[in-house]
Amino acid sequence: MTALGGVVIRPFVVGDIPRVHEIETAVYETPWSTRVFDDELSAPGRSYLVAESAGQVVGFGGVMIISDEAHITTVAVDPEARGGGIGKRLMLRLVEEAVDGGAASLTLEVRVSNEAAKRLYARFGMAPVGLRKRYYRDEDALIMWVHDIDGDEYRERLNEMRSEL
Repeated sequence: MTALGGVVIRPFVVGDIPRVHEIETAVYETPWSTRVFDDELSAPGRSYLVAESAGQVVGFGGVMIISDEAHITTVAVDPEARGGGIGKRLMLRLVEEAVDGGAASLTLEVRVSNEAAKRLYARFGMAPVGLRKRYYRDEDALIMWVHDIDGDEYRERLNEMRSEL
């Protein structure tokens, strides 16, 4: 469990699924089902976290690690809790999970129109490398990558970001 700026980042447990699903439904047009979350929590190579503020789950995220590559599977923050750095705190911990899991590279997909998320991911050194056409049914996804997340230079970037919280 990690407390950053009044927000506690902790492992996502089965009991969190109902609240996480509420956030998922509020944020995404085609939300994951509660069954998907249940399956993901028990899948090998996955790490899922929640962000809590004042005892309430306000965000969540996940990372899947395969060999030396990590893939951010999801990140979402309750619309009522946005603007307080919760997404940044979640991403920081997810990246740390990826590094601790032996990843050297990190990738994700983001809606082409999601400027706030693209800015956040760019702060983590992620750069666009391509598009997945109609990934979100109604919109393309921008594929973003960052490499050498296991190196000293990237560790320094994470330390700087942590000090800003």
